[in-house]
Amino acid sequence: MKKKILMAVACLFLSATGVVSAQQRQQRSPEEQAKMRVEHLDKLLSLNQTQKDSIYNLTLSQAQQRAALRNDGGDRKANMEKFKQLQEMQSAKIKSWLTPEQVKLFDEQQEKMKERMSKR
Repeated sequence: MKKKILMAVACLFLSATGVVSAQQRQQRSPEEQAKMRVEHLDKLLSLNQTQKDSIYNLTLSQAQQRAALRNDGGDRKANMEKFKQLQEMQSAKIKSWLTPEQVKLFDEQQEKMKERMSKR
């Protein structure tokens, strides 16, 4: 009997801590976002150091702008439109730094991402 009670309490405790940790999930800092983006693109496109630096600086700047928009609150729909504009601007700028082969791979990756997002 004691074992059953202890098991029930343990299950409740574990499920409660899982819910709390999910609610306390922190957003990545703009620096972490920029670093992850550059690492992902480097893995995909084999970037040179100049490309990495340029993309990092651009991504960091835009991540900071997104964080500011998110923290200001405001209209969610308007913010989403601004996020979309920032993303399009970022993609165009990144493409300007890439070789034609890298642009092709980048575009393929963007299409895959759009497909995944549309399935949600």
